[in-house]
Amino acid sequence: MNSLALENRILKWGYWLIGLAFLGQAFLSRDLAHWVHPETVEASHSLRLDKKVASTLRASAFLTGNRVLVGHAFWIKVIQYYGDSYNSLDRYSKLYDYCSLASDLNPKFIGTYTLGASALAFHLKRMNEAERLLQKGINSNPGDTRLKLMYASIAYQNIGDFNKVIPFLEAQIERGDAPYMMINILANTYQKAGRNADAVKIWQKIIRDSDEQEQKILAGQKLQELYAIIKNKTSGLNPKVRQRAVED
Repeated sequence: MNSLALENRILKWGYWLIGLAFLGQAFLSRDLAHWVHPETVEASHSLRLDKKVASTLRASAFLTGNRVLVGHAFWIKVIQYYGDSYNSLDRYSKLYDYCSLASDLNPKFIGTYTLGASALAFHLKRMNEAERLLQKGINSNPGDTRLKLMYASIAYQNIGDFNKVIPFLEAQIERGDAPYMMINILANTYQKAGRNADAVKIWQKIIRDSDEQEQKILAGQKLQELYAIIKNKTSGLNPKVRQRAVED
């Protein structure tokens, strides 16, 4: 048997396995409507059911080597889930889990992250879940600017835990290819967190390194604002200490 015939046979068996996996999923979920609509059963049973479906899909994806195909098939189901108004009764409680599974199956598909995060952040106001989904996307697609900009804008609107947001922004900026908006948001986040000295360093770096005049003008305005804040806070200090605080 030549290599082409062998490849065709493997592909054929792969599709059979995927078909059987979806039949198994359908059997576990009783019917496809029960996959799209939340189960009206006790929470523990519903959780086990979801795990069985997820395991079936992951197994079929990895064993057959058809992660992208299975990922796209599952993503269609995610869109159907979000598009069904019935699921709004529980505020699309499974949307993050479904988007996360879709991204595991096909981590390079950017639409999973952008559509999922938009729905979670702007429609459902579940900012933390949107941030987690975008972090997964950025880690899987470190060169994609769209995900970084979206994460930065959502994180800035939802700054509740500086200890989580700041390290992630710092790590992305240290790569050297972060968009200007992300750098801008990190500086503003530093300021919100009371880390004025760190914010000053970023704006000074922009003035020193940027080729864009508009960015330099904005950085200069931000520095004036920060210097005024620092001066206010240190007005009662010894002049030498005050000067050192402004310089730092």
